[in-house]
Amino acid sequence: MKRRDTIVIILTLLLLTIVVGLTPQQDDESIGGASSFASRPGGALALFRWWEKLGYRVDRLAYREFALNPSVDLLVVLAPRARYSAEHAALVRDWVAAGGTVLIAESRANAGATPLLEAFGLGVAPLPEDQPFVQGLVLQPALGDPPIERLSVPHRAIITSEEPGRIAPLVGSNRAPTIIGMQHGEGYVYASATVEPFTNQGLRNANNGALVLNLLRRIPAGGVILFDEVHHGFVGQNEANLRALLFTTTWGWAVLYASIVAMLYLLLTSRRFGRAVPLRAEADRRSSAEYLSSMAGLLRRGGKRGYALEHYRTHMRRRLARAHGLSPDLDDGALVAALAETRPALARQAADLLARMAHAPNDEATMLRLVAEADALGV
Repeated sequence: MKRRDTIVIILTLLLLTIVVGLTPQQDDESIGGASSFASRPGGALALFRWWEKLGYRVDRLAYREFALNPSVDLLVVLAPRARYSAEHAALVRDWVAAGGTVLIAESRANAGATPLLEAFGLGVAPLPEDQPFVQGLVLQPALGDPPIERLSVPHRAIITSEEPGRIAPLVGSNRAPTIIGMQHGEGYVYASATVEPFTNQGLRNANNGALVLNLLRRIPAGGVILFDEVHHGFVGQNEANLRALLFTTTWGWAVLYASIVAMLYLLLTSRRFGRAVPLRAEADRRSSAEYLSSMAGLLRRGGKRGYALEHYRTHMRRRLARAHGLSPDLDDGALVAALAETRPALARQAADLLARMAHAPNDEATMLRLVAEADALGV
């Protein structure tokens, strides 16, 4: 590889590194990034694996049609990226009414989970200015096993209800709850105006872990827990999401980065991607006439009239010697003398031609006349 190519590759690598490094990182909660697939601080992979360790049958609703099986005990909806449709919200509402439990965590008003909250008469709103901000105060003794001292709630948001008498404030204050519980039909709804307690980073706080364990008291041991990943973008078939994963995940960026570097290396080192395909003009066999024409052109441009005439002179001597059974290695005098014994007239013509062809002609016309006389010489 040339030194210039090496410098180009190094500069390209530095440029790509700078671009990736300067790409602004979006907040996980602000983009609905609390997916159970995500290991970043705002993801929920730790919650998924923790519940597995506790003996629950934990699964993900991903890469398939959004549907809920009656065997599912708890549906977990954490700050979904995609907005719930009215159809999906109604499906969850009916499933809860039949005996299921749903945990909805959403810190933003008019966000992805808003239609789902509205299906239960709930909503998310900023904390009113006339209400004091009570950070993580536990209101219900129902959250006492294991005991919780105080939750760290970083968001000034509350859960609202069309029927305040139906809800049980669990965390916050009675007038401005952060987390609530509500009976709906045969099932139960947990709604949280913060996602922090359920994230990988939030679970490092022992009080958040205690809150999660308290919320699981309604779920039987070994029960089925389902994380909604459809509304985080994991829909359809795996192939349909390959482009999104390639452009929105760190490993996807790594694949793109490596591909660009590999293509640049192959380009600068002139590596072939397959067997060379010859051009048609290269594959066609050249004719004898083309060879003769090209050789004549080379001799003409080089002014090699003497060389060409010597070739024809040698050819004529061999023709005469072969026709009369003589050695082609005889000199001119011996050849003419041998011819004179049987054909004196031919010997005189041959001697004259050999003498004139021994010297390079001054022009092409003279050379062509000599060659024509040699061809016409009867042997």
